[in-house]
Amino acid sequence: MTMETKQKEQTEIKKIALYQLQPLLRSTLGNKLIVENYTTTSFLPPGENYGSTILAIDAIIRQEEKSERKNLHMIAKMAPPTEFQRRVFNSPFTFRKEIFMYERLLPYYRLMEKEFGVNESELFDVIPKYYGSRLSLDPQLDFDDNAVILLENLKTRGYYTGKRDIGVDLDHSKLAVRALARFHALGIAMKHNKPDEYDIIREASKCPELIKDGFTEFYIPILKHLEENPATRIHYDRCAVILKDESFFDEWLAEPEGDWATIIHKDFWVNNMMFHRDQNGHVDDVKFIDFQNYMYSNPVGEILFFLHSSTDDNVRANNLEELTDLYYEIFISVLLKMKCDIKPFNRKSFNEQFLSVAKMEFIHLCFMLKMLTIDVDKTNLNNSNMESVMTMYEGNEMYTKRLESLVLYFVKRNWI
Repeated sequence: MTMETKQKEQTEIKKIALYQLQPLLRSTLGNKLIVENYTTTSFLPPGENYGSTILAIDAIIRQEEKSERKNLHMIAKMAPPTEFQRRVFNSPFTFRKEIFMYERLLPYYRLMEKEFGVNESELFDVIPKYYGSRLSLDPQLDFDDNAVILLENLKTRGYYTGKRDIGVDLDHSKLAVRALARFHALGIAMKHNKPDEYDIIREASKCPELIKDGFTEFYIPILKHLEENPATRIHYDRCAVILKDESFFDEWLAEPEGDWATIIHKDFWVNNMMFHRDQNGHVDDVKFIDFQNYMYSNPVGEILFFLHSSTDDNVRANNLEELTDLYYEIFISVLLKMKCDIKPFNRKSFNEQFLSVAKMEFIHLCFMLKMLTIDVDKTNLNNSNMESVMTMYEGNEMYTKRLESLVLYFVKRNWI
């Protein structure tokens, strides 16, 4: 790619707007539905979402011509505004994947649960209500600016996200871990109980090729932090070998063999989960969002990534083993409920998985921690400078501390 093309990718920002809402909603809410009017506003500030444009949609609808008006609050996930983002996130591919998750994959899981006696009120319910999707307004095009996925706006029911730079406390972490363990275990249960359906799911869960452009620019600032910090300097060489190893790309894409492989979210960090409190202030529910990256992989890498990316300082200092135990307990309980043989999933085998995924997740976390701790105001992060900020930004004091904690944790367990 020429420098001129790269600059154009960065500077040319498309205006993304939602058109023709009524026919889209009719696909899920019925052919007589009328959209009287709707408004759109930006849902997230810069720095809180990188792979798409998120709009809040407030619509006034009637189920049919003479029925009463109702308010419908949704979010529209649409294409990102720059070609750089569309190229990096492979938007045509990932939009199709996410639609499959809402229309096929999670409904498969719920049908299986019903067959094994799970009550309707207890079925796996971890996503916002889905209102429909499209990839283009033009049937001749595979993907364009009018691609959209419509989901319930959970914020209007009191759901909220944790703070990107701080992470979530123990109560929130426990709820997230319980739901994540169930999600992973249901994939394995599908593999055992519904192999034909699972083959369809596995095929739809493939990952697009990763773009290696700028890989060197990403790891150089990380190594600089490691070298300048006395606490991590002694581990610099072993970290450098891992961070410079471009086999990471092949390992990321490789489909694992063996019993542990299942469908994972693959982007399970604090911004991609929303929590709810009951009337007494207790955390009582969690929903997962942003399923554009899910894939067939080792679930232990995902729990490791969540624990080190999205929990707060206190949890990381005191509760990681407790949360790991909780994950395993729920994982096994779901497999038993789904009548799966749990012998291959003994605790010894579970513990061994951490070593097999540690190096890849170490790289994943080193990059992600920079994005988690970035000061959006100081860096003036926006769509037009996203690539340069992501590559040139060297991090701040919070990043240095988080990176140090990560390195020392992995070194102590001889994972790197």
